[in-house]
Amino acid sequence: MFFSKIFKNHKILFSGFGISSLVGVSYLCNEKYMVNRINYYTYKEVSEHNNKSVGIWTTYKDNVYDITDFVENHPGGKEKIMLSAGSQLEPYWNIYKQHLNNKYIISSILGEMKIGKLKDYNPKKYENFDEPYLNEPIRNKNLNFHSTYPCNAETPVKNIMNNWITPNDLWYIRNHHPVPEIEGNTYSIKITGLNINEKELKLKDIKKLFTKNEIISTIQCGGNRRNELNNFDKTSGTNWSYGAISTAKWGGVWLRDILEYCNLDTDLNKNEINHVQFESIDSVKVSIPIEKVLNPYGDVMLAYEMNEKELPRDHGYPLRLIVPGHVGIRNLKWIKKITISTDEVDGAWQSGMSYRPLPSYIKDVRNVDISNYASIQEIPVQSLIIEPINNSVINKDYLEVKGFALSGGGRGIIRVDVSIDGGKTWIEAKLEEGSEQKLNKAWAWSFWKVKFDNIKDNNFDILCKATDASYNTQPKDYEDIWNIRGLNNNAWHRINVKK
Repeated sequence: MFFSKIFKNHKILFSGFGISSLVGVSYLCNEKYMVNRINYYTYKEVSEHNNKSVGIWTTYKDNVYDITDFVENHPGGKEKIMLSAGSQLEPYWNIYKQHLNNKYIISSILGEMKIGKLKDYNPKKYENFDEPYLNEPIRNKNLNFHSTYPCNAETPVKNIMNNWITPNDLWYIRNHHPVPEIEGNTYSIKITGLNINEKELKLKDIKKLFTKNEIISTIQCGGNRRNELNNFDKTSGTNWSYGAISTAKWGGVWLRDILEYCNLDTDLNKNEINHVQFESIDSVKVSIPIEKVLNPYGDVMLAYEMNEKELPRDHGYPLRLIVPGHVGIRNLKWIKKITISTDEVDGAWQSGMSYRPLPSYIKDVRNVDISNYASIQEIPVQSLIIEPINNSVINKDYLEVKGFALSGGGRGIIRVDVSIDGGKTWIEAKLEEGSEQKLNKAWAWSFWKVKFDNIKDNNFDILCKATDASYNTQPKDYEDIWNIRGLNNNAWHRINVKK
């Protein structure tokens, strides 16, 4: 804060889980230049700063931080970070270990908020932590892991197009917390809210009362391809490449059938119902528009099977939400409660900034009213090159390029254009598996390929761009779609190949 005024040319960024200046500036400020001005506090003094009126303080190890100005726009949600108000971060970071996986969070983000040290620091205060990740599922070691606790892993690029439907063990994994251990025989889900008869249904009841249906749907994390945006300018969150996407055949029941069974009044003009809220056993909350749920062609499902097998624990056992055409976070796992409401759910993954792509010119969020920006629902049109891989070497005079494309909202892919001269000229690719889907009900990706003959250049860039059934097409550059959270990157995909 002090240095932000002195270094006027210094660019302030919101990154990961806070507001930071250049890496190391705060360290110099607190540890070198202010060595004779360090303030010391006791645990008791910290505990007295637990609300905005007196300031919100927290500690990590022997350091004390003033997080008052940071709380409102904490990407993990205000309610989460307020658990440490007047207390310590260690108990919560034992669950949210992604903070510990990223040293930048501690050295730079927290660094700028440091106000002193603990006078009575006890390094053994938390040595008897319970380990919440002891019973995690066994995972395929070929996945590309960004973190183990919680697990965040990509489908390997070399395996993405081996099958149109991704094998369960090669599915990308996006977890926010430890995977819940749930007993299927006693598991139940609660349905409640406006203009509906409240019910609690066991899984066996759901299987017995409602017809089983199947859909094939691709799910993509909102942060897929974040690493490309990071190459343009720093963003926050897991540094996903382009493997945070997979496709499955889901088996389960239509959510609208369950709501009708609960006698939901579907006259939306009369009852002003706008959203269906969902809560998971690991306390993640999301919501989707009621119109998507009630649309007989919307295919919103409560799924208990994945690729004709029982849901794996990592992917939502015993029951998960499938919202085809929508961003990954809306396809909530481990569902425990459904609420019919006039409002979006109040939670970090919906009303917080975690899934709100801000304008490219906003890099300091301290005074931003994020409620002015919508949370992601449908994903934008997207295409990627899978073969050849970036920086590969070819030894032939011809080149085959393969990839996939998809768009949100069921909008089918009508064209993929590919260039090997940096975008000067283009060739239309042949659409293959997946292209037979209905143009307005295409929930899964389409594969494509194209062949270039008489390759003469020794070093060239391959580009691809897709167009969907609504004639949305991908933007050319990162500059206009860059956002501080690194979401919805659907710029032209670019790789370099040498001969």
